[in-house]
Amino acid sequence: MKETVLMFAIPDRSVRNDLRNMLAPMKIQVKYVESQQYNRTLASLAGLQPMKELPLPYDGPEFDTPLLIFAGIEDRKLGLIIDALKQYSGCKFPLKAVMTETSRNWAAAYAFIHIKAEHEALH
Repeated sequence: MKETVLMFAIPDRSVRNDLRNMLAPMKIQVKYVESQQYNRTLASLAGLQPMKELPLPYDGPEFDTPLLIFAGIEDRKLGLIIDALKQYSGCKFPLKAVMTETSRNWAAAYAFIHIKAEHEALH
């Protein structure tokens, strides 16, 4: 599996480019997910499953908080990424998660709701 970071709700293109440039030396693929794709599974968005056409595009609200989901990234690299994100001043990323065997089958919209609820419960 190619190491991938899925980005959600980061409208500023310069922030998205900064993240790509930050992670490029680590050979990590970075994908920005548009709101029309929020009904797709995390696995398909990360390139682990074929992207199937769905009958209806997502038509719910845009996510209101930036979210990063890490797919297939080894622990050592994940630590380096988290440290780099803490130093980055262009944007804060309060919602971060690692894609698991369970969450890989979740739709992005469901993952966001679940991750945000967990984050709020912890804080």
